[in-house]
Amino acid sequence: MRHGMAERIVEGPFSPDRLAESSGPISVDLAVFTLAGRELSVLLAERTEPPYPGFWALPGSLRRPGVSLDSQARALQTTVTGIEGGWIEQLKTFHRPQQVDAGGHVVVPGRDPRGDVLSVAYIAIVPTALAESCSERGAGAQQWQPVRRLPVEMAFDHREIVDYAVRRLRSKVGYSSIGFQLLPSEFTITELQQVYEAVLGLSINRGNFWRRVVDRGVIEPTGKERSVRGKRAILFRFSQQAFGLREEPDGFIEA
Repeated sequence: MRHGMAERIVEGPFSPDRLAESSGPISVDLAVFTLAGRELSVLLAERTEPPYPGFWALPGSLRRPGVSLDSQARALQTTVTGIEGGWIEQLKTFHRPQQVDAGGHVVVPGRDPRGDVLSVAYIAIVPTALAESCSERGAGAQQWQPVRRLPVEMAFDHREIVDYAVRRLRSKVGYSSIGFQLLPSEFTITELQQVYEAVLGLSINRGNFWRRVVDRGVIEPTGKERSVRGKRAILFRFSQQAFGLREEPDGFIEA
């Protein structure tokens, strides 16, 4: 943008106080998923400081001035996972300000007891093979928690964020090839099916699954084999072809 144009944009009456009044703190929170022990799991950290000391929470940080939210989310992803350039996308904005009645009593608690903090949540994936090394970061303060056995109470509104992120991930697995992000570059058909079953939380007919991914050319043999339980298993790789496990969208509205 040229300097003169920038000057014209801010010409006229403008009150910095109004901008300050409408501005507030923003938290960048990250829901990282992997398969741990063949279960879809999310990375949580145990808080040691107020608010919510001793509660499990998603990795996150308050927005830094002069840094875009996407850049801060990617930096946070690298810090907590140790992985550069992994898959990540913005999930949703979460906001629940505190509400009080005429008598000044709190009728709806805010999502953050420190104040009116808006959360911009992101979703990311760690390949299964790197899950163990990821959990060892942070001096044991972070762990993989199976989504089927999440703590009932989590810090802030992070349980709500995780639940929404699981729904988004399951929806995306149904209509995109995102499931391959959980696998190494070479894998067996059984490993691929286990990924889809773990994320979707259901059993898949092996014959139907084979037809969808092999007969349609979604995966291709590498010419290599691996010993699995004393038997030779063919190794495949993703062909980078568009793939959706479901014939039609599942109806999940990403809003």
